[in-house]
Amino acid sequence: MKQPLRYTIIAALASLLFIGSEARAQRDVPRFEIGGQFSLLSLNRPSSQDDDFVSGHVADPGFGARFTYNVTKNVALEAEGNFFPGRNFDSEGSFVARLNGDVGVPFGHIYQGQFGVKVGKRFKKIGLFIKGRPGFVGFTKVSHLVGLTPITIIHPTIGPLQFENPEFRIGKATYPSMDVGGVVEFYQSRRIVTRLDVGDTIIRYGIYREPAPRVCATICPPPAIFERPAETRHNLQFSAGIGIRF
Repeated sequence: MKQPLRYTIIAALASLLFIGSEARAQRDVPRFEIGGQFSLLSLNRPSSQDDDFVSGHVADPGFGARFTYNVTKNVALEAEGNFFPGRNFDSEGSFVARLNGDVGVPFGHIYQGQFGVKVGKRFKKIGLFIKGRPGFVGFTKVSHLVGLTPITIIHPTIGPLQFENPEFRIGKATYPSMDVGGVVEFYQSRRIVTRLDVGDTIIRYGIYREPAPRVCATICPPPAIFERPAETRHNLQFSAGIGIRF
């Protein structure tokens, strides 16, 4: 038998043995997993004109669900959604609070979706992974500048004064996010898994505009516009949950 042919046969047999062992390993890990979790988001809010009145951090508890597809024993694709029902910023003492009854940049309830990959090592009763999952974080109450309306104010001495009155509305807004961190899994049985996640949820906030107060003696012009440029904030997030594998 020629040497090249012999090496080819040996390589083919080795490949078959490797594929067979991988297939047996894959049968030990169920392909799909669904689960739920409680999550705590330590939100580092972006800067605003209310920094003297509002704390820069708030811990927001929430809940959510997760779907996992195990591509291999050590690599999985995931989709996760969370909802944080609490109002995440204190409204006491703020100019925007006096206008709208709330405060924040942004504020309201929080909703989150992350979609990405989990890579690591499984042992008999435990699994250790790292994760990278892009997605989005949204808020239910965000100030939006919708237009400028020309108005005329009659000054008793100067006469007519022309101004532009900014018009705002409060609505939803969604920002891109990235979840990076670590995962620890505990395998109670082939079907049941409990899971702990710790990570950094990075949120890229867009440009934000809201009314800014003006001080005036006699005739008050319309509110000025406070504008905050786009900012990136890092936020610690912890989750604990349970899942069913099938």
